[in-house]
Amino acid sequence: MIESPLSLYADLMGEVLLPFWSTEGFATRQQMFCERLDFAGRPIDDVPHRAMVQARQIFVFSHAALVGVFPAGAEPAMRALDGLLNRFCDDGDLRDGVPFSVSSSGKVISATRDSYTHAFMLFALAAAYRLTGEPRLRRAIDQTVAFVDRRLIDERHFGLHDRHPDPSGLKSQNPLMHLLEAYLALHEALPEGPFLDRAGTIVAHFGAKLFQDEPGILLEHYDADWSSLPGEPAGQFFEPGHQFEWAWLLQWYGALSGTDQSMFADRLWQAAGRHGMTADGLCFDEVGIDLRPRKLSHRLWPHAEGAKAAAVRHASGDPRAADVAAAMVGALTKTFLNRPFPAGWIDRVDPDGRALTDFVPASSLYHLYSAFSELSRHSRDDSASGE
Repeated sequence: MIESPLSLYADLMGEVLLPFWSTEGFATRQQMFCERLDFAGRPIDDVPHRAMVQARQIFVFSHAALVGVFPAGAEPAMRALDGLLNRFCDDGDLRDGVPFSVSSSGKVISATRDSYTHAFMLFALAAAYRLTGEPRLRRAIDQTVAFVDRRLIDERHFGLHDRHPDPSGLKSQNPLMHLLEAYLALHEALPEGPFLDRAGTIVAHFGAKLFQDEPGILLEHYDADWSSLPGEPAGQFFEPGHQFEWAWLLQWYGALSGTDQSMFADRLWQAAGRHGMTADGLCFDEVGIDLRPRKLSHRLWPHAEGAKAAAVRHASGDPRAADVAAAMVGALTKTFLNRPFPAGWIDRVDPDGRALTDFVPASSLYHLYSAFSELSRHSRDDSASGE
């Protein structure tokens, strides 16, 4: 498919990133993955540790162990899962959800129950359950789903409140997108469950309320009833990275459900590529509804999502997708990765390529690993089919 860039990226993931972040990026005493590292690769402890980051890292290392990419990942994943269940809730009881963040000593910093966090809790639990099959994890899934249904789902307008208690009243597409991702992962872990139907409800809502057919974009923020916010700056832009992410998710849902989601996926993909990138292939952080770049900086994660979406499109027969995947991997390796230390990355750069952050956030590994997983899977499919 994209053999040279993919080979370099695969080597970096398997030989550098996963070994480092499972050891140096794991705080043994706290039984938690580190939230962030400094530019020398040392943990920064005096910051809130988010449940979302723990969940993302648990997914990465559970999945890497499950598929045999990094069998050693099972141990830190399960240790972190135990730490998450001990530090973020009482004795593994998830009926009241999990707080947004704790200190390195385990003291709750923010008790807010955040929708984005709980989507990733379900995503992590799905991966861990597939790895171990432990009954306690099935109970944890059921309890978390029940909490989301009871406290975070908007029964009047559908979708998710952003948090509990005291939701803002506005809606964002991002938590709903990741709940879709979680439901698809849960369906693969528990195919007898209701999760594919739940995913289908989100996809139907996307088509009816979120997708703007002309010019094929998905806005980030909405009013409480999912109507647009024409007078508010928050409702006047889209993110190319999320266009790519939704395109990938819709194709994943289509593959599991046997439904054709290509129209939506194609339009999202095309709009992101046409309006969301520089001539050098870097994704803008934000683009206005006038299709002009609104935030000219560039973050790591949209390029990983672009590579992931391109891998799936290549597998479905898009003749240009392999070049896009190679360009996205090239952007990752040239601009963001292998700095400021070999297993690190720069999270965001300005238009001239200068770093806009002074730490390495652990949360980016989820995007990097997910892109690697899709690129590798479809590269193997290419080899098996004789391409």
